[in-house]
Order: sequence, then structure tokens, then C-alpha cells
Amino acid sequence: MKRAVSRLCLLMLLVGPNLALAGPPQPARQEAGFKLLGDLVLLLDKAGRGGLDDGALGAGILDLSKALAAARDTQRVDPIFAVRYSRLLSAIRQAVLRDPDLLYWPMYRSSMIAFIEERTGRLPDWDKLRFVVNDHGGSGVGLAMLVEAVMGEVVSLHLHLETLDRRADVLRGYLERSAK
Repeated sequence: MKRAVSRLCLLMLLVGPNLALAGPPQPARQEAGFKLLGDLVLLLDKAGRGGLDDGALGAGILDLSKALAAARDTQRVDPIFAVRYSRLLSAIRQAVLRDPDLLYWPMYRSSMIAFIEERTGRLPDWDKLRFVVNDHGGSGVGLAMLVEAVMGEVVSLHLHLETLDRRADVLRGYLERSAK
């Protein structure tokens, strides 16, 4: 009995502070996140239709990064959303980065491959990835290689924002079931 109580106390110490963080969000947190996602999708759509060159796309990503930083600093976005959205912007930026001498590729290839695998559930085709990097001026991995992973993360972040207000109840339910 003492052992079960000590486990429950340990669990509450580890998870308890997270209950406060998982509390109901302010609608502004969700709205700011939804706006950032919408702006990113519009930027990528414009780039995909040929309406932006790599320079304008890179500038657009930097603008979104600045908007995220401002929203994060004023607590208008959820901290988890901010970390994941920042990683998404980084992956896109790396995909369009010009690297004709392949100087950057060894440093970010593992993170790009991991990002693609985490968002799609499968490793990218190494031969296809190497072809894109080596035979096309070393311009990152290209947005076409990342489109499924990027849009998968956009959907995942959208669902994250939609369910913020239910997270405390879900966590409480797990704690109650484990206490029995």
C-alpha cells in the first residue's frame, strides 16, 4: 500500500505542474497560432505556384519567425506550439537554402531525415534525397521532398491548437485511472 501511495505521489509531483500548464488557454493563444499556420500555408502556396523566388520565400520565412518570436514573447502562443512551429520554419528554410558546395548538408541532413520520418512515418528514399541535393545545385532538399512532412506538421499543429482546452481533462482522466 505504501508503495502504491509513493508511486502516486511521485507521479503527481512529475505531472502535477504540467496540469497547470495544460489549463484552458486564452482564445488569443489559439488565434495567434492559427494565423501563423495560415500565413505559412499561404506563403508556401504562393511559392509552389511560382509566385515567389527563393529569396522572397526565405524573407517570408524570416518574417514568420519574427512574428512567432513576438507572439511567444507576449505569450500569445502556446509554448509547445512555438517550439514545433519554429522547427517547422527551420526545416522549410533548410529545404530552400542554397548550398552549391554542399557545405551545410552534412550538418543538417540527419535533422532533415528525422523530420521527414517523424512527420510521415517512413524514412525518405536516400537515393532520391541524394539526387536532389547533389544534382540540383545543392539547394537544400527542396520543398518538394518535404511537402508531405511539412503539411503533416501543419495539420498536427492545427489539431494541437484545437485541443488545447481539453488537455487538462485528458491528463486528469489518465491520473484518475492510474490511481485505481
